[in-house]
Amino acid sequence: MNANLTPRVTPAAARVDALHRALAIELGAAGCFRPAPVRTAGHAAIIAGGYAAGYAVLLHAPALWLRLPVLVALAFLTVQAGFVAHQAGHLAITRHRALADALGQLFHTFFTALCYSYFQHIHRRHHPHCNDRSRDPDMQSDFVSMYAESAQEKRGFARWITRRQGALVWALIWLQGFTLKIDSLRYLAREPRATRVDQAFLALHFAFWLLPPLLVLGAGDAFINYAVMTLFIGAYTGCVFVVNHVGTRVIEPGEKLSYFHHEIAVTRNLGDSWLDDLVFGGVNNHIEHHLFPAMPSARLRAARRVTRAFCARHGIAYREMSWLDGAREVTRHFSAMARHAEAA
Repeated sequence: MNANLTPRVTPAAARVDALHRALAIELGAAGCFRPAPVRTAGHAAIIAGGYAAGYAVLLHAPALWLRLPVLVALAFLTVQAGFVAHQAGHLAITRHRALADALGQLFHTFFTALCYSYFQHIHRRHHPHCNDRSRDPDMQSDFVSMYAESAQEKRGFARWITRRQGALVWALIWLQGFTLKIDSLRYLAREPRATRVDQAFLALHFAFWLLPPLLVLGAGDAFINYAVMTLFIGAYTGCVFVVNHVGTRVIEPGEKLSYFHHEIAVTRNLGDSWLDDLVFGGVNNHIEHHLFPAMPSARLRAARRVTRAFCARHGIAYREMSWLDGAREVTRHFSAMARHAEAA
């Protein structure tokens, strides 16, 4: 395999086993590690152009029938910008760290207000410890519970939520846009010196979204536009990411699995059409993304065919389903965890 097409070594390199290496060789031969600069640049340009156009339309105070679809479109483009930053953070766009960080700050902190440094902080812990209940930050929540011990420990209002989380989860995800922004601000407050670049890009984001709209539209419309857009961002983000891991295997503290078997066990794939790739930013091919995080999103669907066949040959369960089936599994899992809170 050509050296420049070799997958990057992950933080879990010590657990990389023979199956993972064998699959990497097959994927390399299929060209799945090749960069995709033209597609990525085109995608990024469309996001930036559409974002600017939607913003300009809002400044003209359109009627409600036009304003709502524009806010939906801006929410879609905001999450798409997050997908670009996600790739940059994994060095899937460029191996040049300074350039990757600049793209991350632009497409995450400025476009989404989810600070890039905060996202990297939690995401770098998530990947090597995915669904490990003691080490994966995505398994922790102040209100909902994704494993039995978390449900049993909840108290007060959090316990009330957990007991009803099977019914509430698809309503609560609408708030995720706000919680992610708030968590980012808390991280910046904890790490003021290490996040100066984030602070500058975040200041630009809020200046962009508040100063001209306040002057042109007034405080009411300016804040309503931003709040409604953030609600749509939360719904979209939740629908994309909650179905990736929730309801798969929970890894217990101290449990030892090879990197390959770990990632296969805790990840599910969704639809595999080009439209699914667009809507989910390529992470509908989530098994492949977790096995090889530095693989460009544009190559993940091709990698999926190779990985599926590889797993079939080796008798390894390969979980893929429609989004709706994934959502049903997620709902059943949240409902099952709710019963632990009721019994505690």
